[in-house]
Amino acid sequence: MENEKSTSSSLRIGEGHDTHRTISGRPLIIGGVHITDADFGLDGHSDADVLLHAVIDALLGATGQGDIGEWFPNTSDEWKNANSTKLLDAVLQSILKRGWRIVNLDCTIHAERPRMALWKPKIRIRLAALLNLLPDVVNVKAKSGEKVGPVGRGESISADVVVLMVRETV
Repeated sequence: MENEKSTSSSLRIGEGHDTHRTISGRPLIIGGVHITDADFGLDGHSDADVLLHAVIDALLGATGQGDIGEWFPNTSDEWKNANSTKLLDAVLQSILKRGWRIVNLDCTIHAERPRMALWKPKIRIRLAALLNLLPDVVNVKAKSGEKVGPVGRGESISADVVVLMVRETV
């Protein structure tokens, strides 16, 4: 049978994960939102937005474009203290240029503190705006560490993201 190009949609799933240590003296930014009830931030080369970094990795993975470390190495002064919304925008422009569209995004934030319940709706709306999506295709969940491991002891915050993408082929 001859290999034919499909005229139907191509679907891809991407997953992303990131973890950063908590430190004092820095603002806590998650999903592009400044979490004002935290007395600590996250340690990282950029602004250490753990959720946006996981989103970036999920988008890059789904579209076969490597990972965040390849695009924005933590050894480069260019990305020192960078706003992760700018990193996300660069990746978003790349995926759109290649004909990809986000179908939905499912995110989980792992943090013992601060409690994320009040912040989840704000993060969801911010993520949707940053990605030019309707909020109903973005989901944000939060889990505590139940006092177990680095997250449970408040030593780190991590995030996991899954994205479904579609590209129309002709």
